[in-house]
Amino acid sequence: MKKPIYLLLLLATFTASAQFETFSKRTVISGLNKAWEVVYGPNDSLWVTENAAYLISRVNVANGAKTVLVDLRATDLTINFTSAGQQPQGGLMGLALHPNLYSSDPVVRNAKPWVYAVYVYERNSCPGTNTSCIFTSKIVRFDYHGNTLSNPVIVLDNIPGSSDHNSGRLVIGPTIESGSDAAHTQYRLYYTIGDMGAGQFLNTTRTENAQNVDVMEGKVLRINTESDGDAGLGAWVPNDNPFYNGGTITPRDYVYSMGHRNPQGLAWGSIGGTPMLFSSEQQDRSDDEINVIQAGGNYGWDKVTGYCDGNVNGFKIGQTTNPNEQAFCSATPSYVDPIYSTFTETAGNMGALYAQSDNNLWPTIASSSIAFYGQNKIPGWHESVLVSSLKQDKVYRLKPNAAGTDVLTLPNGKDTMSYFRGDGNRIRRIMIHPSGLKFYVARDAGSIMEYTYTGVTLPTYITSFEGKLIGSGVVELTWEAETDALHDHFEIERSSDGNSFSSLGKNTAPPFKFIDQGVKPGTNYYRIKQVDKNGKEIYSKTIKIVYDPSKAIITVFPNPASDHFTVRISAGEKTQLKINLSDVEGRIVYKRSGNFEPGTSDIKIDMQKMGGQVYVLQIINGNNEILMTQRILKIQ
Repeated sequence: MKKPIYLLLLLATFTASAQFETFSKRTVISGLNKAWEVVYGPNDSLWVTENAAYLISRVNVANGAKTVLVDLRATDLTINFTSAGQQPQGGLMGLALHPNLYSSDPVVRNAKPWVYAVYVYERNSCPGTNTSCIFTSKIVRFDYHGNTLSNPVIVLDNIPGSSDHNSGRLVIGPTIESGSDAAHTQYRLYYTIGDMGAGQFLNTTRTENAQNVDVMEGKVLRINTESDGDAGLGAWVPNDNPFYNGGTITPRDYVYSMGHRNPQGLAWGSIGGTPMLFSSEQQDRSDDEINVIQAGGNYGWDKVTGYCDGNVNGFKIGQTTNPNEQAFCSATPSYVDPIYSTFTETAGNMGALYAQSDNNLWPTIASSSIAFYGQNKIPGWHESVLVSSLKQDKVYRLKPNAAGTDVLTLPNGKDTMSYFRGDGNRIRRIMIHPSGLKFYVARDAGSIMEYTYTGVTLPTYITSFEGKLIGSGVVELTWEAETDALHDHFEIERSSDGNSFSSLGKNTAPPFKFIDQGVKPGTNYYRIKQVDKNGKEIYSKTIKIVYDPSKAIITVFPNPASDHFTVRISAGEKTQLKINLSDVEGRIVYKRSGNFEPGTSDIKIDMQKMGGQVYVLQIINGNNEILMTQRILKIQ
C-alpha cells in the first residue's frame, strides 16, 4: 500500500520537538473496563466511569484502591441491553461533581451532594447487520454519601444515541450563572452530543442533524444543575439559553451551540481572567478542531470542516455531497472558526486524501479529551490546553493567545508540543491534578497512569483577587494563583472592620473561588490566606464589598460574548448609574446613563460592529463611585 508522505510530514510538524520537561511516571490502577471519564474528586481521589461495565468508582490516588460507588447495570432496570450484540459508542460516559462536594464545610457538602452521569440506557430497533441500532441516553443526578451513589434523579432523558459519535462529555461551569431570580441563579451543566456518525460506517443512511437546531444531535447542550422551579421539563432548562423560546419545552431549548461532529473533549479555562469553554472535536479525514464554545455559535459541520478555507469544496463531508465552505460561512453570521486544527490539508491534496481508505494515515489525531492548565508551576505552560489522542501515543499541549482566538505563534511555528509518550495508544482522557504538577492519563487498555513533573517549578503567589455581589446577601469571591509544591490550601477570611478577620472556609483545588452566602448589610472586607505545608502563611490584598439591600445588584452575561451581552440591574430603589464600555486603548465605545427604577432592568449592549478583543465595562453610581469593573471578551 502506498502511504501518502505528505500526511506524515503534517504530523511531524507538530511532534518533531522533544518534550524538554522531565516527568516521573507510575501506574495508579490497571484492569479497568475502558475508563471513559476521569475526574479529580475530594480527598485526592480519582472518580472514574467504565463505559462497558457501567461502573462509577472512586480510586485512591496513593494506592490505587478502587471503591465501586454504583453498578448501574444492577441498579438501573431501564438499561435494556447486555454486553452482547451491537454496542453504543461510549455506554457510560461523562461524569461531573457539583462544586459543593469540594468544600471543606460538611454543611455545604451535604446541602448539594450531587454527582451527574450520562449513559446509554436503551437499545431500540436494530434494522440489520449493516445498519446501526437506535440507542437512547440520559443524564442522571445522584446523591453521594459515604461510599454510595443513590437517589437517582433524571435531569434529561430520551437523548438520541448511536453506535458512533455519542460524544458524551459533561462539565459544570466554573461559577454560579445569573438568572432572573435566586432559583434561576445556579451552576450549569454543559454536555456534548455528536452527530451519531451520520454518513459513515453503520450510519451511512442516518440523517445528519448537526445544522438542525430542533434536534439535539451535533450540539453542545446547557442544562440546570438543579430545578429552577419552572413547570415540567422547563425546571431543568436555563431560560437564557440562546435558542430558548419558552412555552412547551423542545430540543432547541437545551441547545447552547451547534454544527458539531464528535466533540469528545470539553473543559472550562480562563485566559487573562476571562472564562472560556474549550472543546476538542473529531473531524473527517483532516482538521480535528480545537474550539472555544460560545452561546449560539455554529461550528460548521457538515458544511465546514476545520477552518473555513475551502479545502474540502467539492468533496463529500458528512451528508453534504458538494460543500462550499466560504459560501456557508458568509451566509451564517453565527459561524465560528476553530482556534486550531490538527491538522489541516490543502485543497490540492484532498483528492489523494479521499482516495486513502486507511484512517490511520489521515492527518487527524482522533482527539478524545481536553484539559485546561491554569496553574503556573511548569515554565511556559500557564493557560495552555492539553489534548489527548486515540490514534497516537501522546498528549498535545497548545497555548492559546490572549483573546482565545488562535494558538500563539513562536519563531519556529505555533506553540505546540506533545507529551506522555511510550505507554500505549488510544488515550481516552487527560486530567490535571490541582497542584499543576501531576497528570493522569487513561488508556482504553484499562490503565490510569500518573506523570509527575520533576523539573524546576515557579513560586506561589496570588495574581488576582476579585469579589462581587451576585444576589441578595451573596458574594462570589474568585482569585487566580500560581502554586508550588509547598502549597497546601487557601483560607477565605472576612471582617466587618478591616482589622479583625474570621475564617469562612478553605479551598484546596482550582477553580479558586468561594461563595459567601452570609453577607451582612454594610461594609464587608475579604482577604485570602495562602498556607504552605510547612505552616508559612501569605496574605492577598484586602478587598471591600458594600452590601446595601436597598441598592442595585449588577450581573453581566454572557461573557465571552459574540454579538451582544446583557447588564442586569436589580435595584431596591431608584438608582442613578453610568455604564461605560472601553476598548483596550481606553476609548469609550459605548456609554449610557440614567435613573433605573426599582426592580430588574436588562440593558442589552450590541457588539456586532465591535472588533474581537477584550473590552472593559465600568458601572458608576451617582456619587461617581465605581461599582463594577469587568473585562468582556468579544469573540468574532
